Amino acid sequence: MSTLPHCLCFWRLAGLVSSVVTLSLPAIANDAALTAPVASRNLSPLYANLGIPVMSSAFALEKGELELDWTLHWASHSVFERSDDQILSLDGETRRQDFRAQLGLGKGVALSLSLPYISHSGGQLDTFIDDWHAFWGMPDGPRAAQPIDALRFSYTGSSGFDLNSGRSGFGDAEIAASFTAVSAEQWTLGVFAHYKFASGDVDDFTGSGEQGVSLGVRWSHNACLAALFSCHLQLGVSGVGDSEFDSGSEILVPFAGLSLAWELGSAVALLAQVDAHDVVYDASPLAANGPAIWGTLGLRWQPRDRWLIDAQFVEDLAVGSAPDISFRFALSRSF
Repeated sequence: MSTLPHCLCFWRLAGLVSSVVTLSLPAIANDAALTAPVASRNLSPLYANLGIPVMSSAFALEKGELELDWTLHWASHSVFERSDDQILSLDGETRRQDFRAQLGLGKGVALSLSLPYISHSGGQLDTFIDDWHAFWGMPDGPRAAQPIDALRFSYTGSSGFDLNSGRSGFGDAEIAASFTAVSAEQWTLGVFAHYKFASGDVDDFTGSGEQGVSLGVRWSHNACLAALFSCHLQLGVSGVGDSEFDSGSEILVPFAGLSLAWELGSAVALLAQVDAHDVVYDASPLAANGPAIWGTLGLRWQPRDRWLIDAQFVEDLAVGSAPDISFRFALSRSF
């Protein structure tokens, strides 16, 4: 499946969502929580458990402010790569629920703790996605040759794997600390450190089997691009440890993200985001699709004070480097 149809579909939908909501809602001033980046993950079985940090705002929580959120990522996988005598096949669905707490400690310092619950199965999305591709005139890629709603994560390399029955369990817990380095009236520059525990199970694809440490910087501007958008940028490097799948894999992985938010009304924002990280693996089938790039598009709604609801979809902009398509839903409450 080529990258171009995915990109065209992504931006066509961006224009459609923007037009519909703009017609129905008046514009308002910026709100930091409403326009914060999306905590969008690469749920590919090859990358999901490496502990590469999700995007977050550089604007720190106030002292004593607590934010609790629950996120459901629902991803469909369809990858088939062959190189010499090695074959990689990823077919199935992953549902990841993230439970996260963030606390402001004052003076620009904040802490966060996240615990995921992960399920892999054959799922129910294959027929819907086939129809989606047909509607947009997109090729069906490996899906045309893979069974409907079946689970198979397999790799025939020297450190291969073969998962063909459902698995679920708690994954690798994560803890992070962020600090505001420089702050002005409209923008903030922050630094952060992130640590991932090896609390999941590598055989069930709920963990990587390795601890990990990440360091990075975040920049947020609440009135950029002619003051129409809130902009967020994240750059860093993640130490993911040795891979159970490939002895020649990279240990240090650069990552980046760019997020734009456009407030469409007193309680609604349109969010568009691109995330990326470098390729980790050296073996040909595992590295065939190169660096991972995925795009996230959707809405955030504030139904009442201190409550936020997210609904987005995620596309693999570099085809095969992330799930074919993911859906993301989140509920957040601050105190």
